[in-house]
Amino acid sequence: RIQILFEEWKMSVEQLAPLISSVLSANKEERDAAQAQIDAIKAHPDFSPSLLSILLRQDAPLSARQMAGVLLKQFIENNWSECPHTQAKDVVKANILPGLGDSISKIRSSVAAAMSEIAVLDFPENWPNLFDNLLQMLASNDTNQIHGVMKVLDELANDITDNQVYVIAPVLFPQLVSLFKSPNFDAVTRSRSISIFCVMVDLIAHMDSVDDSANEKLLFPYLPDLIAECLRVISSPISTKEDYKLISECVNFFTKLVKVFPKQMGEKVASSLETLWNLLKTNAGTYVNEIANNPDYMEDDACDSDGSASTLGTLVQAIFEFIKGLTERKKYKAMIRKVLPDVVCLIISYLTLPEYQIELWDADPEKYVEDDDEDSMNYTVRNSAMEVLTDLGAELKTSYVEALIQAITKIISSCGNINEGYNWKVYEACATALNISGESVEECLEAKKVEFSFGGFYNSVVLQGLATDKPYLQGRLIWLAASYFKDLPSSQAAEQLLECICNSLKPTSKHPVMIGGMKGICAMLGELETDEERQMLSKSMEQIIPALFDLASNMEGDLLILCLDALRVTVSVRPDIVAGEADKVNRFLVDLFVKYSSDSFVLATVNEVLVTVADIPQCQGSIQNTVVPVLLQMLQTPVNTSPKKKSDDDIDDMRSDVLELLATFMWKTPLPLPESYVNNVFTTVLNLTLSCAKNSTAILQTGSECVRAFISRAYPQVSALNINGVSSTTYILNLISKLLDPEVAEYGALFSGKLVSTMINQAGPSLNVNEILQAVLNRLVKCETPTVQQSLLIVFIKLFNHDLEGSMTFLQGLTTSTGENALAYVLKHWCEIQVLFNGEFETKLAIIAFTKLLPHLLNSNSPLSTIMVSDDEIHLDSGRITRSNKEQQGPVQIPLTLKIFKILVQEYGTIMEEKQAEAEVESDEDGDDDEEEEEYEEQTLTLAQLAAMLGDDDDDDEDNKLHPLYEVDLFSHLQQFLTHLSNHGSYPNLCGALNDNEKKILGSIQVMGQLGLNGN
Repeated sequence: RIQILFEEWKMSVEQLAPLISSVLSANKEERDAAQAQIDAIKAHPDFSPSLLSILLRQDAPLSARQMAGVLLKQFIENNWSECPHTQAKDVVKANILPGLGDSISKIRSSVAAAMSEIAVLDFPENWPNLFDNLLQMLASNDTNQIHGVMKVLDELANDITDNQVYVIAPVLFPQLVSLFKSPNFDAVTRSRSISIFCVMVDLIAHMDSVDDSANEKLLFPYLPDLIAECLRVISSPISTKEDYKLISECVNFFTKLVKVFPKQMGEKVASSLETLWNLLKTNAGTYVNEIANNPDYMEDDACDSDGSASTLGTLVQAIFEFIKGLTERKKYKAMIRKVLPDVVCLIISYLTLPEYQIELWDADPEKYVEDDDEDSMNYTVRNSAMEVLTDLGAELKTSYVEALIQAITKIISSCGNINEGYNWKVYEACATALNISGESVEECLEAKKVEFSFGGFYNSVVLQGLATDKPYLQGRLIWLAASYFKDLPSSQAAEQLLECICNSLKPTSKHPVMIGGMKGICAMLGELETDEERQMLSKSMEQIIPALFDLASNMEGDLLILCLDALRVTVSVRPDIVAGEADKVNRFLVDLFVKYSSDSFVLATVNEVLVTVADIPQCQGSIQNTVVPVLLQMLQTPVNTSPKKKSDDDIDDMRSDVLELLATFMWKTPLPLPESYVNNVFTTVLNLTLSCAKNSTAILQTGSECVRAFISRAYPQVSALNINGVSSTTYILNLISKLLDPEVAEYGALFSGKLVSTMINQAGPSLNVNEILQAVLNRLVKCETPTVQQSLLIVFIKLFNHDLEGSMTFLQGLTTSTGENALAYVLKHWCEIQVLFNGEFETKLAIIAFTKLLPHLLNSNSPLSTIMVSDDEIHLDSGRITRSNKEQQGPVQIPLTLKIFKILVQEYGTIMEEKQAEAEVESDEDGDDDEEEEEYEEQTLTLAQLAAMLGDDDDDDEDNKLHPLYEVDLFSHLQQFLTHLSNHGSYPNLCGALNDNEKKILGSIQVMGQLGLNGN
């Protein structure tokens, strides 16, 4: 019946075909008209089946068929889920599979792409027989059909679930192995088979925690054949572009196995290393001679017949990832160390600057800044080599630095005259390797673990390079020498380098030299940390600072950001130079602020320079007179003309950036604040924040923070202010009420807790604290976002730290909007989200408050102790939130006192782990590389760890620095508290309810108690 229905679309096909032809027309008007007609008929039930019919028609022009495929894929992406025509969708799914066997590769790819999009949306619920059909087609002898099926499977592999794999793997794996080993299939199809296996290895390895037999049953039987065939493929000569893709996938497969099955892969890794080193060595010569030093090489010529990236670069990147995978395991580090000098030599060869990139960078210097950085998001072989060298330095420490010095010495000594041919690139590659390894080298030199004289390197290599006419080499060497400024051989060498830097900043300098000079300035001032060390730069700054300002006025984008970065670090060396031209400097910076208000990257750097200038006392008046008036004008700009206004729905604009900068100025301005700040800035900020829309999140956040800065620094001044006959305190309380209004955007209240705490602290008894805290409580009850909940809870936590019993008594008298006792609600909710707290200081406040609260509850026999709190363990597992096995049996509830005790023990354990990790980093290089490792265990992040990683660092908050608990060492505080608590009568019962890991933590501080805990 479905096949008959498919035939019924012929009339619609005949109507649609001319439109598709018109979409391909060279005439723009004809194209636009056809596209408009196609958009108009998308809602017709015949649309998608008709497109499929054209895509599959053998007699239709190829261009029309391809366009039909593009339109079908777009329809599936944008309209399939909402499409109400179930019958039409069933027709498409029933008739699309034969297209996978089309004789034309591009059509097979179009069909596969469309199928994959449908499968993501419909499989398995609304397309249950898809995999059965694909596996049946895979078993055929039709190479075209198999090619198409493999493309779909490659797309779908990531969507297979652990439940489905038990059914799919036994049928799919034998066919994949057979296909991979068969010489009858092209390299692209074979590479897809091993790529699918890579995905499945990851999935099955993750299942080990719930089914420890999954690996043995589903995967291990196929690995010997796959590994042997991968080694054979890797050893085979490369004859086509597609071979790069196939070999790359084989190396990726090895990398995956090394990471997830280190124990099982031990002997196999050892036997494969020689093969991979030979591959790296063979291709190093190819890269240098046929790509890097070949003026005719075209980077665009880099795709296989299927449109996938398939280049030498793809292969090199795969090998580098394999090396990184080995260094992450102690088991394999010894293997790497044995060959490290040779490996580093090979990697340095891949740092050779390619001619095609030099040509691009000459035409666009900004691209040079963007590309030639180990943190660049743009992949090149050179960037990949930088990354792997950095990782080797981080993992292998002294061994790496020794190997690096040996490799550079060997390479330089065997290189010919620097001025002949491409020899200068060899010097540049070595300089780059030493440059990006600076941190590791400096650590080893300071610890006297290696012997290396940068002074000797400077005299024999740097001076030679600076004397050439190769700008990329000169720029790199300036940057390198500046990075090792303290290791220069003499004061004369330092003066010589500073002269080079000054010359590099002249407008006539080549861009690579200029860029090297600016990066060198940043590196040099990173090296020279004390005022005494920086004193030797004082004279040069008379040329450097004005030159940087001149260059910045003619730069844009990444070049401007780099120049401003250099300015930021130089301003503090000679603040008098900037102060002497304060008005000119500030006008220039605020003009940049206005010009780039819609460019967040440039704007952030401009802000940093402005903040640095604001630290100069002599510049404060200039900021007040030249910068602040412009910022106030920007605040008064109608939202519909804001530079960041992109649509009517985009209510956040550049004014939030202005508010953030003004808040910073308030923290830095000497007291008493100028009248213009109080009368103009404060009132403007307050009015703007009060009048902004309820969903204007950025304005609410930055505006409330700016108001807090005024209250914290100059409350007597702002509280004395009347605005239109109303006291400013009333306006502030109105703002607090707005932020705590449940109708206001939740994230808009992110900093409301800080504002409330600051206001209570400054205004004291004059406030109606009951009303404010009731509003905080009401907002907390309706709040769903953990970071906002934390902000509100901190209000109560600060009160507990200040006066525990008084605050508890006060909260006992309040009731939430849902009728619960306020104190019980706050304590319960606080305990349940403490694991998600971020920010070191606020976490410290909460933990210290718990150390006060727990003894109070234990000693008072308070009924609060019997409150039951959730003890569910939540983890972030490969991006997915998962819960512990015990939760599958139902939520776990424990008494409040036990929950607090567990939180304190866990926090102590977290800090202890951080301290141990720091110590391990120092001692790791001398550790036992042959240490037996545990079986593969999924690396999971708890939500607490994730919150700590993603949360804002609150250590720089000026208010926090004034808090009496700011300087408390939390580790020592917890250690003393837990030791003291071990003498309490309820301690054995609390310990008895801990899990093994928590008992081990207590054992680490020898809190023995009546149970005699020893960590077991």
